[in-house]
Amino acid sequence: MLEFRHSIERVASLKHPNIVPLRNMLVFPSSDPDTSIASMICIVMDYAEEQTLADYLQHTKSAGKIRPGSEMVRLFTSLSLAIDYAHQQGIIHGNLNPGSILLKSDGNTSDQIGEPLLIDFDYTRLLRNTSGATSPFYLSPEQIRGHPATGQSDIYSLGVILYELCTSVLPFRGNRPVAIMMQHLNAPPTPPEVMNTTISSALSSVILRSLAKEPEKRFPDASSLTIALAHALNTPVPEMSYNNGQQPLSHTDFEPFVEPAPSHKNGASTPTSPPGTTFPSEAEFRRRRKNSPWYIICILLLLLASLGTMVTLLLLPQSKPAAPNQLVGHAFFLSSGQFNADSPQGINDELQVDLAGIPDPPTGKSYYAWLLADQNVSESLPMLLGSLHVEQGKIHFLYPGDQQHINLLGMTSRFLLTLDDAQHPTNNPLLDTNSWRYYAFIPLIPSSIDKLHFSMLDHLRHLLFESPELITRNLHGGLAFWLVRNSATVSALANSARDAWHNKDAATIHNQVIRILDYVDGKSFAQTDLPPGTPLLADARTSQIALLGPAPQNPDAPGYAYKNEVPPGYVYLISEHMAGAIQSSQTTPDQRKLAVQINKKLDQVTRLCGQVQHDAKQLLSMNNAQLLQPAAQALLNDMATQAQYAYTGQLDLSNGQPDGGTQWIYNNLQRLAAFDIKPYVAKQ
Repeated sequence: MLEFRHSIERVASLKHPNIVPLRNMLVFPSSDPDTSIASMICIVMDYAEEQTLADYLQHTKSAGKIRPGSEMVRLFTSLSLAIDYAHQQGIIHGNLNPGSILLKSDGNTSDQIGEPLLIDFDYTRLLRNTSGATSPFYLSPEQIRGHPATGQSDIYSLGVILYELCTSVLPFRGNRPVAIMMQHLNAPPTPPEVMNTTISSALSSVILRSLAKEPEKRFPDASSLTIALAHALNTPVPEMSYNNGQQPLSHTDFEPFVEPAPSHKNGASTPTSPPGTTFPSEAEFRRRRKNSPWYIICILLLLLASLGTMVTLLLLPQSKPAAPNQLVGHAFFLSSGQFNADSPQGINDELQVDLAGIPDPPTGKSYYAWLLADQNVSESLPMLLGSLHVEQGKIHFLYPGDQQHINLLGMTSRFLLTLDDAQHPTNNPLLDTNSWRYYAFIPLIPSSIDKLHFSMLDHLRHLLFESPELITRNLHGGLAFWLVRNSATVSALANSARDAWHNKDAATIHNQVIRILDYVDGKSFAQTDLPPGTPLLADARTSQIALLGPAPQNPDAPGYAYKNEVPPGYVYLISEHMAGAIQSSQTTPDQRKLAVQINKKLDQVTRLCGQVQHDAKQLLSMNNAQLLQPAAQALLNDMATQAQYAYTGQLDLSNGQPDGGTQWIYNNLQRLAAFDIKPYVAKQ
């Protein structure tokens, strides 16, 4: 609470026309000793009945409107002045997104972008749990890695907003937070001019510099970004200032596309407060609380909310227990991204549970989720995931993993939901099955037609945990992980080669093309596409298995290690292991249907990587002078686009989501390993 109060005090000290001021903070201790909520906090700020930038974006997307250049510069001028001012006071926003920007309308037209007002500063971080409530679409790479937000993190978030304003889509898209976060960490954004052909190369450069993975390569401050934006749009920067003494934006000595050194080591200077700024003491808080009309309003709102909750609970229909063998939901693995190159940690280290039709637990009881080891393993203790809360018959629960981020699929294959004492639950539900209520497992009986006697569980682990083909090469994480990782590497190399053309750097283009072929063909087959004597430029360890590679004429069964042999490519191996997984007699129709969809996307990736390979071979045949000609630029652009599609998929304009690509394949292979949860039926 002290840290939160201190954070509120710092934000309340900000006095700027584009920052919504905080007026007071009220703390209401909970009167219920059994609740996990210790107190309720009310933050009093000026009332603003305005739409957010998110509302505006949604409206303009549906109307198909393009924002004029001068209006965009005006918006970013106000935002940058407010953000730079906050940074000078040592305060980082840390949660910049369209929802944290109110637009103050002048009443003329709803189509015009209003004056921006910043809300939701970094004090909200202290109210979030460890799973994070911040939208992953606008998080910087360093925040995703768990580092504190800095001024450069705010610049990155501004870059995402700028990308969205210019293209009407986000730079990184997906339907799962972890997929989006992996793109922030590893993938270059789709070039803005691909999404909107009216975007100039100058504007694209401003956007992409704002989205640089390395903080030091971004603009040093928000004002620098805005000035570069104005130059790119051939629009003058409005001369704006305010009464706290900050100077207006200046064009003096600024080169928009040269990377100046950051002005502060951590993106912000030593915290200072504007003269005359004070924040109420604890006693003043209490005095104001008693005398303020806001106090009465907060109390009334709390009473109304309590009444509404009671009425809702009385009117809601009670959930009925599910019938035996009736599916009540699923649990599936997720990856946090806390990877370790020497182990499979950070992969499948989280579990998402979604259930419906679950009756409320009796008084004094609670539901508990567990992961259990394989049924034929007797010496492994159950893993408690936590107690689950039922709301209107539904359970939505995310287990965020342990501190070691172990791969849960490698250690467990059964899911259990128990009903036990709310205060003193058992630490080993295996001792008494009377508490068991819901159960699921991944089949571990070997298939009768599998030549190497592997089960569905074995093949899923080969795909998502460890595979014989990888272990013998000291690679960890499963075949699907390395498919995604190497396709991300190829995409980054293709973008680097394209950027080198603009820098007239033929040597870099040539070397990056060689590296691309090393990964697409694998180090053992790359020589078939390279001039004789060309050295391996890719990482020798990670390029051991090709992305494509030739399919074997006399294929071995999936799970064969290919020790002292050249293995087939990842696309082939994944298809074979997936086929091995679904040949189990316990495969569900949904799993078979999903496997067919994944195979189609694997075929798409094969075609896309084949086009990357084709472009790379053509570029490799050019000399240095030819590599700097427009014909080479066209090939480089196509190669970068195809590599991006192979990694992140192509945008489905009907729903704004990526379709296909290795990330889609990985996410859906995790779905293939989902638990189908049903009521537990004791064996007779």
